Amino acid sequence: MVDEKLPAVRMDRVRILQVFRNLIGNAVKFTPDGGSVKVLARPVNQGVEVSVKDTGPGIPAENLTTIFEKFQQAAPGPHRPKGTGLGLAIVKHIIISHGGKIWAESKPGQGSTFIFVLPV
Repeated sequence: MVDEKLPAVRMDRVRILQVFRNLIGNAVKFTPDGGSVKVLARPVNQGVEVSVKDTGPGIPAENLTTIFEKFQQAAPGPHRPKGTGLGLAIVKHIIISHGGKIWAESKPGQGSTFIFVLPV
């Protein structure tokens, strides 16, 4: 869902597309059959906020900041999908290089939401 009145954001379209591919790809990967993934965009104070929300297993609170570090993954034990643990570190680098910020909100068993804000 996108608010049609979003302000223009100066960005490297290729890199921001990479951010979307990673966040949406992760959401799909961690959401079980019958779950959902929602992408929302809205204007916020001097920026545009984008969120990617899933109905997956969620992320423990102690992992919410470390998941943005290289080689870190928060998926529990044997159900961990394949990956290098670099995707979210790259996403964070891209968002910060655009002057933005990114974070995650989650509770185990209640899904996860990844939110980033880009300045206008």
